[in-house]
Amino acid sequence: MTSRYFLTSLAEALLRERFASPATVQRVQQRRLKHLLQHAARYSPFNGRRIQPAGSPLEQLQRIRPVDVREMMDNFPDTVCGAEITLTEARAAAQSEPGKVARVRDRWMVSQTSGTTGEPGYFLNDHRSVDIQRGVVFARTFRDRLAWKHVRRFIRRRYRMAFVVTRLSGCISTQTCLLGKQQSGRMAEIRLFPSEDPIAEIVRGLNEYQPDYVHGYASMLELLAYQADDGALKIRPEFISSGSEGFSKAGRAAVERVFAPAVVTSQYGSTECSVLGNECRAGQMHVNSDYLILEGVDENDQLVPPGVKSHQTLLTNLVNLFQPIIRFRLTDSISWQTTPCPCGSPLPTIQLEGRSDEMLWLERGPSDFVSCSPPSLQAQMYPVAGIRQWQLIQTQRNHLRIRFVKSPGVDGATVAADIRQNFRKYLDLERLGTLVEVTPEEVDMIPRTARGQKLKQIISEVGAPPRKVRSVE
Repeated sequence: MTSRYFLTSLAEALLRERFASPATVQRVQQRRLKHLLQHAARYSPFNGRRIQPAGSPLEQLQRIRPVDVREMMDNFPDTVCGAEITLTEARAAAQSEPGKVARVRDRWMVSQTSGTTGEPGYFLNDHRSVDIQRGVVFARTFRDRLAWKHVRRFIRRRYRMAFVVTRLSGCISTQTCLLGKQQSGRMAEIRLFPSEDPIAEIVRGLNEYQPDYVHGYASMLELLAYQADDGALKIRPEFISSGSEGFSKAGRAAVERVFAPAVVTSQYGSTECSVLGNECRAGQMHVNSDYLILEGVDENDQLVPPGVKSHQTLLTNLVNLFQPIIRFRLTDSISWQTTPCPCGSPLPTIQLEGRSDEMLWLERGPSDFVSCSPPSLQAQMYPVAGIRQWQLIQTQRNHLRIRFVKSPGVDGATVAADIRQNFRKYLDLERLGTLVEVTPEEVDMIPRTARGQKLKQIISEVGAPPRKVRSVE
């Protein structure tokens, strides 16, 4: 059954964007910020120590010291409101059976980050927070497709939606798919196509399903475009959205060309807040500032003026009252735009500069190459316990070097063995098990870029083979 929180937030988000003014959006933001700060100060010991309840809500917010993922994980029990939950319990729940939404005590949803900024993070949401964010994502992603001429398609027959994302239960994209599948009712059919599966299997499944809508990681959508270009994938979706990573220019161009006239759009979200922003029909990224606050800051955590790229971004999630996220460091770089968007939305716009991992191509034989998307490779690292940071480098066509920083007290040899085992199973599915060498390497530190932005996690030093030799099964 569809949740009332989902339906209410869907309607509010849609109507507010279409009819509200920027001033109205700002008033909603400030009202929610006031409630969040009062709630967090009272019920979360960790945030109670950070919040100084004096002045306006915005003044209080800007006095709060920023926090990163490691500090939140070190203080995990104190970050939660109204329950006693340990990090160990949350971590175990995140590794629950694939295909099911990861929950602590079958009640609170737990989502896991990939660890690009350091130690992996585990974040909790109650059902209210989950359903509000789902409603906002749906409303703002489908903003231009919720008019009567599109909605009547839902009434005539079930709208077929395909999510090409990981099957791992702790990933926010997967959870969005699974929850939608449970609550879609008679208007939509939602299927998960695990991105870790061999590409030929994904292509066969999509050809049989013939989706109206496809959502996936940008690199996976690019790969599907190549499959369609080569004649293997034969689908004609009318709407395509990407999330979790940004399109490369070449990747987006390929998707738009191959799947034309489908509408192609991007979502901006994170594990800590899935509703950060959505791209409009004018190609601008709008921040959902009625549900969150983003602050672009320099190296000293000072706000940068509009039009200037930030060093990092501070996130305050105005929806999650169970585990408040207040001035949390995101290593994305943003710059606020001052020109009104031609789409007419009252929501502000940003230029976004995040992580851009690389597709890997492994060689199975002469002119026979297998593609590996970044999310599929990341999925092999999620279950490995005891890692604070990692980076995969393709040093030769069939050699993968995986550098990792282990957590204190963890045996590095055990971590390395787990990495080898996970990758061996993955590579065996592609008949690459005996052809690709995987070399885990324990290191003390993995250097960041000069700007200190997100760690580039998947790197290829050999690049892609020529397009003409990419094989299709």
